[in-house]
Amino acid sequence: MLNLEVLKTYLNSISYNNNHLNLFFKNHVSSTNDYLGYKYARDLFPLVVLANSQRASRGRRNKKWVSLNQNSLSFSFCLRVDSNIVDLRYLHYLSCVCLYESILCVSNNHLKIKWPNDLYLNNKKVSGILIESLSKNKEVHLAIGVGINIKIPESYSIDQPYSNLLGDVDLEKLIYHFCNNIIANLDLKSKCEIITKYNTNLYGYKKQVEINDNGNTLTGKLLGINSNGELMIQNNEKKICINNINSTMKLL
Repeated sequence: MLNLEVLKTYLNSISYNNNHLNLFFKNHVSSTNDYLGYKYARDLFPLVVLANSQRASRGRRNKKWVSLNQNSLSFSFCLRVDSNIVDLRYLHYLSCVCLYESILCVSNNHLKIKWPNDLYLNNKKVSGILIESLSKNKEVHLAIGVGINIKIPESYSIDQPYSNLLGDVDLEKLIYHFCNNIIANLDLKSKCEIITKYNTNLYGYKKQVEINDNGNTLTGKLLGINSNGELMIQNNEKKICINNINSTMKLL
């Protein structure tokens, strides 16, 4: 069970635009990302919204995401950014790398990053990220929603294969490292390094894959992402780039 006082202390040590991170905890919510739409919550940014469970948690393409009390970790890291400075596409793969490294900091789980922003353990989904935004002039309010399976029962019915993090995991430190790593890398100075880390740990990297992009089926060798955050596959002599983050991928 999370120790909220310990987490508050960790978050208070992080500074973003001269403000320390706030923590907002609710036992049950519809979705932690929903707080992006509440002005009183936006006034508290930078903010971590944390919940024991979500009644209407969601993933990409409006897919349902399971969030069970004491069996999963659900939180959103919310902040304001300048759209002229931060590349929102960059946030998708930055968030993956930051979550990947944060989990490694507190556990021995051997994960892979699954395009575009999931984490896999033993070839099954263990975590997902959903980034949503609200724009106002040049200022963008972001909610980086994170869901991690901790102890989802094997008997629980989910519409896709899933796994749980293994062993005891320091969840307070995990959240701290994730938020701190996001802030430390927002300025794009580490963009090339982040892309290399993403590709090195990419599920299916250099293997034959099938991509479904808006009904179009593409096959080829997975090359990773390029500097624009597009997924690349090699089909015979042709290199194909996919920029639709709602496309799906499977190994052949």
